[in-house]
Parts: sequence; structure tokens; C-alpha cells
Amino acid sequence: MRLDLRLTHRYLDQLWCPAVVVFLFEGDSLLTGYLSRLNEKLAGSLMPLIDRHFLTGKQNELLLIASQERIKADKLLFVGLGPLSSYSSENLSYVMRRVSSTLEGLKLSEFGIMVPWGKEIKTDYLELIKSIIGNLIDYYFMSKGYAVDFSLKVILSIEEQYFADLQSFEQDLRTYLNPIIDYSILTDTSRGYVDEEV
Repeated sequence: MRLDLRLTHRYLDQLWCPAVVVFLFEGDSLLTGYLSRLNEKLAGSLMPLIDRHFLTGKQNELLLIASQERIKADKLLFVGLGPLSSYSSENLSYVMRRVSSTLEGLKLSEFGIMVPWGKEIKTDYLELIKSIIGNLIDYYFMSKGYAVDFSLKVILSIEEQYFADLQSFEQDLRTYLNPIIDYSILTDTSRGYVDEEV
């Protein structure tokens, strides 16, 4: 098994991949930040889902929708994280096991994820990212083992205002990943253009 990891500041709607994982917090702010941008790119199609309570952000919520070719990815997997106040590395570990299981069930080994963040969160951002990567590796390693022909391709979209220095972050990740798995890391520091491929 091999991990091909790409780090970027690009938004989820700019990532060329079969699927993107969209994290949601429960509460009144479902359409703020990058979710607002996604809703706009999806021609407002998230609003009916929110209004009908199909999309709430409650923990354990998983909702898969097709992008209808409105963004670069084919599918969006919405994942509820529960209230912002309970967000932590431990909570995220549980959620990532469910996400990994769902992605494997969909036969997806290439996807994008935006690491969620907010001013109210007390956990270190770097630790949250390591938690996401570590849980993905653990799940797929248990599932695929030493299969040499299996490659997990993950694009991590990192909000620039919370972690601007991707080069520094890449070095931290290399230290974290070195003894764990065969991997490669590419860093893309631009925000990207409309038709530019990642």
C-alpha cells in the first residue's frame, strides 16, 4: 500500500478527483465559509437539503450526492461532525473510520478532503490533520494490508487563513509519516484558476 498525498490551499470545488469529503458542523452556520462557496457552485442545491433536514451536520450523518458536473469532482460525501464545541482529534478519529469505510464501500481510493476549522476550536490544527491522515492509513492498511498494487490518493485542502505555510507543514508530515508507510507528498501553494487541474 502506498499513500500519495497532495497539500493545497485550493477549495473543494477546484479539486479534480472522483469525490470530495465535505465536513459539516451542526448548527445555524451550515452555509458559511467554504460551504457557502460550494452551495453557490452547486447552483443553490444544498439549500433544499438543509431546509428538509437531510443535511444537518449531526454526528454520524453521511450523505452522498452527485455534483452534476458543477464542480471538478464527481461526487460529494457530506459528513456530520456534530456541534462545534465537541470537535476534537478523538471525535474526528471515530468519524474518519466511518468515512474510510464508506469510501472503500464506494470503491474510491482517490478523494479530496478539506480539514475543518473555526476560531472556537481548541485543538491544534496540525494534530487534527495528522489525525485525519493517521486514521485513513490505519483503516486502509487493515483493509488492504501490504497490497503493493493499492495506492491511496488524498488531496488535503487546508484553509490558508489557519495554516499558510504548507512547506513547513509538509516537513512536519514527513517526520510523522516516515516510519509508517511508503508515501509521497506534493505541495501546491496557489489558490488555482477556474480550469486549472490539480
